[in-house]
Amino acid sequence: MRAAVYHGREDVRIEDVAEPSPGPGQVKLRVGSNGICGTDLHEFYNGPMFIGSDTPHPLTGRTLPQIIGHEFAGTVVELGEGVSDLTVGDLVTVEPIEWCGVCPQCLSGSYNLCPVLAFHGVQRDGGGLSEFTVVNRRMAHRVPDGVSAELAALCEPMCVAFHGVLRSGLQPGQTGVVYGAGPIGIGAFLGLRAEGVTDLIVVEPSAVRRAAVERLGAPIVLDPTVDDVAAAILSHTKGRGADGSIDCAGAIGSFQAAVASTGVHGRIVTVAVFAEPVPFSPNDILFRETEITASMCYCNDYPKVLAHMANGAYPLDGWVQHIALDDLVEHGIKVLRDQRAMKILVDVNP
Repeated sequence: MRAAVYHGREDVRIEDVAEPSPGPGQVKLRVGSNGICGTDLHEFYNGPMFIGSDTPHPLTGRTLPQIIGHEFAGTVVELGEGVSDLTVGDLVTVEPIEWCGVCPQCLSGSYNLCPVLAFHGVQRDGGGLSEFTVVNRRMAHRVPDGVSAELAALCEPMCVAFHGVLRSGLQPGQTGVVYGAGPIGIGAFLGLRAEGVTDLIVVEPSAVRRAAVERLGAPIVLDPTVDDVAAAILSHTKGRGADGSIDCAGAIGSFQAAVASTGVHGRIVTVAVFAEPVPFSPNDILFRETEITASMCYCNDYPKVLAHMANGAYPLDGWVQHIALDDLVEHGIKVLRDQRAMKILVDVNP
């Protein structure tokens, strides 16, 4: 079968590799589409980072080379021994994480915080950018009627965003701010709206991304290169400040604007990975008892996001495009690096 194999920095090759077979408790999938993620870009241009090089991963033992791809959906083609609750032909989306199951975090239910967490397509045997792949049964979520294979492939990044939505604690009638209108920021906006939060402000410097989120129905979109973001939020809320702010941008300016404009007992959630430290004084939030917390990938979020998808909460028009597997680097990774596209799905088996 054909697969995208990562060998090292700026070295991804489309190769013929052995087709996998499912073991006990596993499921073999024919991959439909796989999304290109910011992590893929970081690994391509700056890695190996999360993908191991010579040291085996402590949970999976994986080293380079690595089949990549962790945002994907596929059709069940074979069931391993002991799997009886799926059927060949089922469309499933994959929650691509494996955890140890014995650490305090796993035992408490917060498996997303496992210290040896491994991602399929990053530190496991196989990845979504291959014609076929094998995953553990618990990683495969059956897709409900009304959810397309295209939308199912986007469930993973939408769950990253949705976990941040839930961490924000925002409720209908409150004011929420989303910083960044890339795929995760769009997911946060759509997830908040699906949860009934409609008084929303999106902050994004890119004109292309601002236009995309406006087409999706964002009521207020600010450009931080020309707008005084904190002043605009305080004005909109009559000085009260936002009830919650979700930072999907990971920039010094976005964090500082959130600190300045999130109100009394409001909550700031960092979803993005910050590339550099942010100057910050706790005094900036002291007199408002503002909370600052974080959101790490997802934990039991797939069923709720799939239900919202089935109800039409995640429109794709205007921000998702498709390419072929052979075009992964030239028309996928490089295009996203140059911000010439919003979200790209690789059609592995068109």
